[in-house]
Amino acid sequence: MLHSIAITLAAAATLAATDAAAACFNLANGEPHALKGTLHSDIAPGPPGFQDVEKGDAPEAIYVLQLSEPICLTGDDFADPSKPFFEAQLVPRDETAKAMRALDNSSVDVTLARPFAAETHWHYRPLVASVTAISRATDIAPLGVAASTVINFYAALGDGAGDEAAQFIVPERRRGRFSPSEMTRFYGGLVEPLRLLSITPASPGAYLVRYAFRSKAAQCNGRALVTTTNRANENLIYGVKALDGC
Repeated sequence: MLHSIAITLAAAATLAATDAAAACFNLANGEPHALKGTLHSDIAPGPPGFQDVEKGDAPEAIYVLQLSEPICLTGDDFADPSKPFFEAQLVPRDETAKAMRALDNSSVDVTLARPFAAETHWHYRPLVASVTAISRATDIAPLGVAASTVINFYAALGDGAGDEAAQFIVPERRRGRFSPSEMTRFYGGLVEPLRLLSITPASPGAYLVRYAFRSKAAQCNGRALVTTTNRANENLIYGVKALDGC
């Protein structure tokens, strides 16, 4: 197997300890839509043996995303939810190949398409997916503690999870377009899921965010001013003002 790394007893113990906590994605629903991790290029052993380049197998250039937390897969005959893992194989598209080369060995956020469980010798990690968008991961530390609330809110919208997204909004504003059901209906029905492109402090507790998604009607490349407030030592979103009509 490529990049042969001896798994130490400590690493094995860590994996065992995190089995129960691994986030499981349902491939039948097109999950995961997005992931975060460290991207690196690698050389995998191809035909004829798919075991060792030094023994004559053809070198295959691939991209691997190293995850900080384990995940697992369901919803496919080749998926085994009892086996969490820390790496995914990423396949560039024409529109993302250049960016992936530039971001090699960087922490990144990726938007995915056609994720599936490894089926053949050419699938070198348990999860294989095409990359439709990639950006350098945002370091939230300089942005303030409320930034994580905003980032998690948009991540939930990207997954079409209105119930989860609503938990980051002050209770009195969880209605209308910010109700759990309405957010699930809209963001869960997008042709291309929402992805957060950037987040910039605008004033104390307020952030300018850039995001993109595609609905059945149009492509949105939007901005919003997101204001937060602190309630009982918990940072929550108080308002979201769309600046570009979507």
